[in-house]
Amino acid sequence: MDEANRLRASVAFEIESELQRTWEHSESGEGYYWEYDLGRNALALSHQARLFFDCASARLAGLEKAVPVKASVNVLNGSEKDDPALREANLAMVHSAALAMAKELGCKGGGGLPAKLVVKEKAARTK
Repeated sequence: MDEANRLRASVAFEIESELQRTWEHSESGEGYYWEYDLGRNALALSHQARLFFDCASARLAGLEKAVPVKASVNVLNGSEKDDPALREANLAMVHSAALAMAKELGCKGGGGLPAKLVVKEKAARTK
C-alpha cells in the first residue's frame, strides 16, 4: 500500500472541567455526528469517534467526585462518506481505549463503560 492510501488512527484523551463538556451532544455539533448510547455519550463518523464518560478516581478528584473524560479516535485519510461499518469500527477503537484509560485511572465502576461494546444508536446525523 502506498503512503497516500495508508490510514492512520490516533487516540487522544482530554480530562475536562465539570463545566466544559464540549461537543458532547450532536446538537453541539449541529447534527454533524451520529449519536450512540455508550458511556455518558458517544459520537461517531466514518473517520472519527468521541466517547464521553465520568471518572471518579483517587488519581483525579477523588472517589466521590466524577470528572468528565473525553476519548477520541481520528482516522487520517479516512472516508468522508457515511459508512455504518466504519462508524462502528471507530466506536470499537474508542471504546477499547476508554476502557483501558478507565482501568489505568482506577475509575469507580469502570467509568460507567460496559466491558463489551454494544452499539446502540441514539440519534442519526442530520447534516
